[in-house]
Amino acid sequence: MRTLTLLVVTFSTVLAWADPSELVRQAESLYAECYQLPVLERMIELYEQARQEAPQDREILVRLAQLWYEWAVLKPAEEEELGWRKTADYAFQALGLSGLDEALKLSNEAFQEFVRGSTDGRALLWAGHGWGQLLSNMNPFSAFFALPKIRIIYERSMELAPDYMGGSAYQAYATLLANLSDYGILFGVKLSQAKTYFEKAIETDPTYLENYVAYAKEYAVRANDRALFESLLRHVLEAPIGNWPFWNRHAKEKAAEYLANIEKYFR
Repeated sequence: MRTLTLLVVTFSTVLAWADPSELVRQAESLYAECYQLPVLERMIELYEQARQEAPQDREILVRLAQLWYEWAVLKPAEEEELGWRKTADYAFQALGLSGLDEALKLSNEAFQEFVRGSTDGRALLWAGHGWGQLLSNMNPFSAFFALPKIRIIYERSMELAPDYMGGSAYQAYATLLANLSDYGILFGVKLSQAKTYFEKAIETDPTYLENYVAYAKEYAVRANDRALFESLLRHVLEAPIGNWPFWNRHAKEKAAEYLANIEKYFR
């Protein structure tokens, strides 16, 4: 297996010039097996090579943001932060910034203007995902004030790319609302609002199984709706992998895990 170093340093074996489109083609030919870590790492390697040849290519940057996020999902907790950070950095680069650090320096007003002016909902989705995952490693004060900014990111992503990644913008927004509802009236959010967006995500793409898992874990548990929880997760276990080789397998693993520990969620 390739070491982490091979993924984050300049690749010494790259030819003096390589066609980015050919590198992308090679990477995408591996897509069906991307749920295997060595295959995913090879895709990242090829896309990183393509980025060196075309550093401002938005399509390459968005894809790298996704692939690094998926890499983090497959890694143990002590290694995942690298993936979350690269996801956020590449996503914000695709949006025209230098990375997450520049985004963090923007005032609230400037950040809102930046998001409103953004035109790539895919990049916004990964920016919200990567930054959101990093919040657990920030001090609670900083994390608390980042939540409204991530909410704005997902709202704009829903406007621009509602169908992307199986309706993931709706799902992400629903998950955020569910978590914000834990703070009572502080954010002016009720748990019932999250339900609407989870259902919208499933309506957008019924084949994307992550939508069902998030609905079960983030809404049904909070609503103490055991029947809904079981129904959603059993559907995931019975449904085909379909066109989502990485995320539907991940959804099935999480569904099995949550059902096996159902008494932990409903006492």
